[in-house]
Amino acid sequence: MLVRAYVLFEVEPAGEGDTLERLTHHSLGGCKVLASQIMPNEIVAHLEADGLDSFNAALAELLGVGGVRRATTLRLSTTS
Repeated sequence: MLVRAYVLFEVEPAGEGDTLERLTHHSLGGCKVLASQIMPNEIVAHLEADGLDSFNAALAELLGVGGVRRATTLRLSTTS
């Protein structure tokens, strides 16, 4: 099952550029990330994962990236 989601990351104001760089170049097994800064302190990311387990693991790992305060899943869809 393929999982696609949009996630909004609230980030620390001091390190927005560094946080964006870490989110987009983070190595995640079974999940791809494409992220872009949309407003000060906010980064939106499109995640594509092999399944819900991979998505949940990737999201938990991305929450541990320095500078990330909070993550909100905006949309999640699955396809077989």
